[in-house]
Amino acid sequence: MIARSAIRQALAILGSSMLLLCWIEQTSINAYWRQTFHRPSQLEALSELSVWRLGAELGREFRDQSRGLLTRLDRWDDEMIAYFNACCLRPALSPEAAPAEPVAARTTAVEPSVRPLQPLPSPSAPPPQAAAKDPRILLRPGSKVLLAGDSMMQGVAPHLLRPLFKLHQIKALDLSKQSTGLTYPDFFNWPDTIERQLAANPDTGLVVIFLGANDTWDMVGGSRYIRFASEEWEQRYRERIRAILASARKHRTQLLWLGAPNMGKDKLNRGVHYINGIFREEVEGAGQRYLSTREALGSEDEAFTKFMTLPDQGEVAVRTADGIHFTRQGQVLLARRVLAELRFE
Repeated sequence: MIARSAIRQALAILGSSMLLLCWIEQTSINAYWRQTFHRPSQLEALSELSVWRLGAELGREFRDQSRGLLTRLDRWDDEMIAYFNACCLRPALSPEAAPAEPVAARTTAVEPSVRPLQPLPSPSAPPPQAAAKDPRILLRPGSKVLLAGDSMMQGVAPHLLRPLFKLHQIKALDLSKQSTGLTYPDFFNWPDTIERQLAANPDTGLVVIFLGANDTWDMVGGSRYIRFASEEWEQRYRERIRAILASARKHRTQLLWLGAPNMGKDKLNRGVHYINGIFREEVEGAGQRYLSTREALGSEDEAFTKFMTLPDQGEVAVRTADGIHFTRQGQVLLARRVLAELRFE
């Protein structure tokens, strides 16, 4: 009897906790359900009840307070890094110090498990009169780089964080979040997130964005769905891209937008090619930089390529079996392609 009573009590506590969690996090649950299954969740039917809407309001207030705390912690982290650089890094640097290794060599050195990739050719230094014509994006010491995107960026970001900081003392903040995009802002709102991060980090010199793989779906417009690639869908999608571009312009920040690579599934591949066209048109129209990624992964056209041939290594896999994500070598190649777009003062 005692054991059964304890089990019933434990189940009651567990059930109450799950109900409380659904009550507080209903907005996130509903958005995730739409993002994943592309239809309304059953919890949305409860939104007509005032007590259920109260839970959504409490959850929103809790998230707002959490974001404020994270912003304060990020500023404290910046101060600690600046203090560490002033006390430890700068005194160690001297005119007699050995020159830094090339980016490619330093990147592969910290990954002994990966077969070294051939370094990118390093162009000779341009004469002083040609420096102003260098098309690469200029980053100054002490500036920050924001990395925004979905799981594709999550794979590439670690290979950008290390060389940017170790070689150039530039801190990169990895904001990437899997299963996100611009189609479902209720699940995760990238325009708002980037605006908040730029406001909290006024020393940001560059935003790198890598999205698209999760956006080839119908949008939610109130109680209806807006068909993918329809005129209304494209208008809303462009508005969200423009909101990000407006934030970059407002905060005087450079932006590098990576196009989605070729995909293994035909429908998804057609979708990302359509989205890439929108990316390129909006980004370049705003005077920012758009970068295609398919060439860095061995594709010469719109066909998906899982393998590519590297000098002295032969054929290597750069894409995983799902036809979307990248192997570690593919991640390194994309990171190097991004670094090739940058120059440092």
